[in-house]
Amino acid sequence: MDFDYGDCNGPHTWALRFPAAAGKNQSPINVNTKSVLFDGSLKPLNVNLSAIDKGTVEVMAHNFHVKVEGTGVLRGGPLECDYHLSQFHFHWGSGNTWGSEHHVNGVSSPSELHLVFANSKYGPNDILTEKPDGLSVLGVFLQLGQQVNPALEQLCKTLKDMKKGDMKVLQPRLPFQALIPSDTSKYYTYCGSLTTPPCAECVTWLVLVEPIIITQNQLDTFRDLHSNCQLCSSTDNFRPICPVGARKVRTTVRS
Repeated sequence: MDFDYGDCNGPHTWALRFPAAAGKNQSPINVNTKSVLFDGSLKPLNVNLSAIDKGTVEVMAHNFHVKVEGTGVLRGGPLECDYHLSQFHFHWGSGNTWGSEHHVNGVSSPSELHLVFANSKYGPNDILTEKPDGLSVLGVFLQLGQQVNPALEQLCKTLKDMKKGDMKVLQPRLPFQALIPSDTSKYYTYCGSLTTPPCAECVTWLVLVEPIIITQNQLDTFRDLHSNCQLCSSTDNFRPICPVGARKVRTTVRS
């Protein structure tokens, strides 16, 4: 799809070509912890990525994603079915005080991981972007620190030799579970959209409170991804905040 994050085809133009981008249930949002609703009926989240067989990294013009084979399962929370991991990707900024797509109380993190899960009740011929419950995306904030996350470290070592259009199988197998914080009991959830075109409103968002750690070197590797491509840009690859509107943002966190 022909879009970017700059002046020509940036987010302010997306609705001209992708009408859903002008909808009332768009993502990302700012989570205002003073206005979220505590919901004691929300179930704990269970994220099990141990049965994923392999991941393949693909570098695109503004980002990279990892497509997975095998079964990574997300269940619980507000979800009525199991959801299976399809791919994951990151968003980041050119500075250390911005880059995440979601904000909490107006504060951004330097990066955000999106794990995209497909609803298992639908078949291969169903178009998930046309289903209001077609996808669930688990959002994980990345905070700067000294602790080396083994999954991020392996990803970064692989990315250093890649350029736009390249694909590479992660060898050895990525320790996928290291991408998930130890505490998944605290989260925010709301009905939203894909944050990139076509911006379809088909996503149950689950934004975790606990972050994972990314080192400065790892974050710089993300930023340097397209340093050899003048037509590409992989910094500040995040969509601006969208209005919450009439939507309810629920949480498992007691105020």
